[in-house]
Amino acid sequence: MRALFTTSDWGGHYYCMVPLGWALQAAGHEVRVACPPGQARAVSDAGLVAMPVLDGPDMTYCTRLIRYQEAVDGTSPLPGPPLHPVTGKPVQDLTEFDVAAETARFWQEAGRSVQRSYDAVVEFAGAWRPDLAVYDMMAPEGALAARLAGVPALYHSAGLFGAAETDPVLETGLEDPTGSFARHGAKPWNRDQIEYVIDPSPRESLPPHGDALRIPVRPVPYNGVRVLPDWLLEPPAGRRVCVLWGYSATAMYGPFVPALRHTLEAAAATGAEVVLTASGEQVAALGELPPGVQVLSDFPVDLLLPTCDAVIHHGGAGTAMNAFTAGVPQLCLTLSIDQPVFRERLTRGGAALALSALTSAPEQIHEAVAALLDDDGLRRSAAQVSAGLAAQPSPAQLVAPLVELARTGRLSPASLPGER
Repeated sequence: MRALFTTSDWGGHYYCMVPLGWALQAAGHEVRVACPPGQARAVSDAGLVAMPVLDGPDMTYCTRLIRYQEAVDGTSPLPGPPLHPVTGKPVQDLTEFDVAAETARFWQEAGRSVQRSYDAVVEFAGAWRPDLAVYDMMAPEGALAARLAGVPALYHSAGLFGAAETDPVLETGLEDPTGSFARHGAKPWNRDQIEYVIDPSPRESLPPHGDALRIPVRPVPYNGVRVLPDWLLEPPAGRRVCVLWGYSATAMYGPFVPALRHTLEAAAATGAEVVLTASGEQVAALGELPPGVQVLSDFPVDLLLPTCDAVIHHGGAGTAMNAFTAGVPQLCLTLSIDQPVFRERLTRGGAALALSALTSAPEQIHEAVAALLDDDGLRRSAAQVSAGLAAQPSPAQLVAPLVELARTGRLSPASLPGER
């Protein structure tokens, strides 16, 4: 069987698909990952074959444009000046960048680049002839390639995002704003046409999938190339708290968000060992760190979390899923997905707390950090969520159903492996 994966330039969306690619390859099937050129190294480092044929707008640049326009309009929720969309550095004066003109130019070019991406994956699929396609939230090009080839397509969620979202922020992706499906002679695309969703979400926090068949899968954490340091083999002397601030948050909101400083101070005040995993730019922007804070740079969080008593992070779905899998209580200081719907979904199982990183007062953050370490209910819930995820079918157990789907064109709930 030949499986075509399509992924965007957001690495966090792709990481969740890697274990399924491994499972398919280990069973003797061929996997090709159509991706933007910027993702080719990450794909090949994971041991899969990259096809860097996709195109598309730079979503970090897009978000900076939006934040800049909010600052110009006086509606920005962020303290301080916005980031310059090109340099990523805080501006001194809002007049130094013509955001209105650049936004108009950006969206024109974005439409053309998305069209080029659809055209490229259709051309590649026509030559390679896949038996099925698997696509991430921001790369539905795979769905078009599958439709034109007459083969099944599956949406692979990173977890916590559904196929039938209705919230204006959470429904980003899984769309065809350029009309490329119709341009290639296929039925116009909408979310209602998604038939299958591979979903690692915990049952306590399931997102909406509409009429699509949910195919549960056990999340297997992967966060890039990793080397295990010796010190992680030894148990910590006391309680350990991981504080993680992702690159996407820094790229879109700047290296310094006051909530990160408050978080480090609150975690250090508990007497726990605090491990901050962040970029050098982020660390420099924080200034002098509280005593006892250890810094790790570019460190795969899945190696660290099993040794931690709690994790505090920027609210990314990938990090939240890593924490759920490890059974570690978490505090999400949400930024880019700062929406009540997402915060409610994160906290539904009782294994996580969530606050707004942009509007929460220092006292609220201190109270949440204390609860994170002292609330036995949070720990029990985190362990329960982790056990539920471990009981979901492994990626290897999905290989046979996917082969059946490719062979027959249909998959029923009865064909799916049961949970342990």
